[in-house]
Amino acid sequence: MLIGGPILLLGAFILWPAADYIGIRGTESLVKEADSLMPLLIAATLGTTLIFGGLYLLNSEMMANANGMNKQLLTVGSMLIIATLVSFIMGMGSNVNVINAENTDIDAAVNAEQAWLSEADQDESQQNFFDAGSTAWALSPVTWGLAMIIIGYVAFSSARPEGAMGFILPSMMALGTAFLAAPILNEPGYFNMIFPVIIIFHAIIGGLMMSGNLTVPGSE
Repeated sequence: MLIGGPILLLGAFILWPAADYIGIRGTESLVKEADSLMPLLIAATLGTTLIFGGLYLLNSEMMANANGMNKQLLTVGSMLIIATLVSFIMGMGSNVNVINAENTDIDAAVNAEQAWLSEADQDESQQNFFDAGSTAWALSPVTWGLAMIIIGYVAFSSARPEGAMGFILPSMMALGTAFLAAPILNEPGYFNMIFPVIIIFHAIIGGLMMSGNLTVPGSE
């Protein structure tokens, strides 16, 4: 899950036309590609579900081996992971609404159903959908970053790191801190740099766990 999910999500992020636009430009970028975006949205949704599902399972396995404060922290971590997943699903759902709205008829008839009253009505609704998605996504780097910090801290405090592999999970503290800074810095270039790094890091964790080179603290 932590391998396939990151690959799908990273591919969707790179190819998504609205990744670098806001406001009206963001909406227009989706409208222009409306006929071809649904397969990409499906891939993004699957990737999102897999990556956060994998992270949740990692968090849960660590929780099973934790006690006291660490167990409480991981409980908070699980809630943060779910909150991030919900934010992503809502954000992508808003983009689906923008795309579907473009393919819905405009009919000024009084009793017309499932149709926009006018082109202005359609444009305004699409913009509202896009803005709602941007709002849903706004704090996802914070919730995701905090979840990473918690997992990294618990991994570090549960067992003394030994060798290079022993520092993989604890390094999530540094990466999580860098990621949650994205909304604070509000620099598109920074986000476009750190987001792929975060996704690739999750894929690395998944690969190391599948190969048996990385184990969950306390599971030995």
